[in-house]
Amino acid sequence: MKKIGRFLFSLYLWLVVGFITTLISCLILLSTPLSLLDRKRRFAHRLGTVWGTLLIRLNPFWRIRILGAEHIGKGKSYVLVANHASLADIVCLFAIRHQFKWLAKKSLFRIPFLGWSMSAMGYIPLERGKHGSIRDSYHQALEWLRKNISILIFPEGTRSRSGQMGHFKSGAFRLAIESGRPVLPIVLAGTQQVISKGRAGFGKLGAAYLSALPAVETKGFREKDEELLRKKVEKLMAGELARLNRIIART
Repeated sequence: MKKIGRFLFSLYLWLVVGFITTLISCLILLSTPLSLLDRKRRFAHRLGTVWGTLLIRLNPFWRIRILGAEHIGKGKSYVLVANHASLADIVCLFAIRHQFKWLAKKSLFRIPFLGWSMSAMGYIPLERGKHGSIRDSYHQALEWLRKNISILIFPEGTRSRSGQMGHFKSGAFRLAIESGRPVLPIVLAGTQQVISKGRAGFGKLGAAYLSALPAVETKGFREKDEELLRKKVEKLMAGELARLNRIIART
C-alpha cells in the first residue's frame, strides 16, 4: 500500500508540474511581443518565478528555506554558480527572485512548451563537447553580463548522483573574470531527496535549503587566476553544503 500511495502521489505531482509548466510556458510565449520593449525579458523571467513559486506551494509536503538572501544585491549582476543534484534545484533557484539567464544544455530547448519558453526568455543553449557551441554560449553570456543581467551556471556540468558536489569546470570563473562581475555562490541541499537523477518518482519530502553566500569579487583577478578563483569558490560551497547536510540529518 505504501508503494501504491507513493506512486499515486508522484503521479499527482507530475500532473501538476505538467499543467503548470504548460500554462506558464504559454503565457511566456504570448508575452514574446513585449520583448520589443522589454529587451532584457524581465517580464518573462517574472513569469518563470511564478512557475517556480507555484510548484513549491502546490506540494503540501515540501518547503524551501532560503538563507543569505541579503547577499543578493538589488540591481546588481553576478555570475551565479550553484551545485546541482536534482531537477528540483531549478524550481528552487527561481525562489531567489533575482533576474538572471540560465546557461542550459541545448536538448532542453527542444522540449515542447518548456524549451520554447526558455528560448523566449533569452536563456542560453549549450551543446556539450562542441567547441563552436561552447564559444557561442560564452559570448552570449558575456553580452548579457554587459547588459547588467546575471548568468546562472551549474559549474559541475551535470547533476550529481551521490548528492556530493562534483568537480567544477572552469567556464563560469573565466566568464566572471573577463566580465569583471562577482561570483555569487548558491548552495542547495535536500533537493536530491525530492527527486534524484535517474528516477522518475518523488522520494522523501521535507525541507530543502538554498543558501546564498557572500559574493566573491573578481576585480584584480587576471585570466591566469581562473584556477585560484575556481578552487576558492568550490571550497566555500563544499563547506556550506556539508553544514546544511548536517542540519538536515538532525531533522
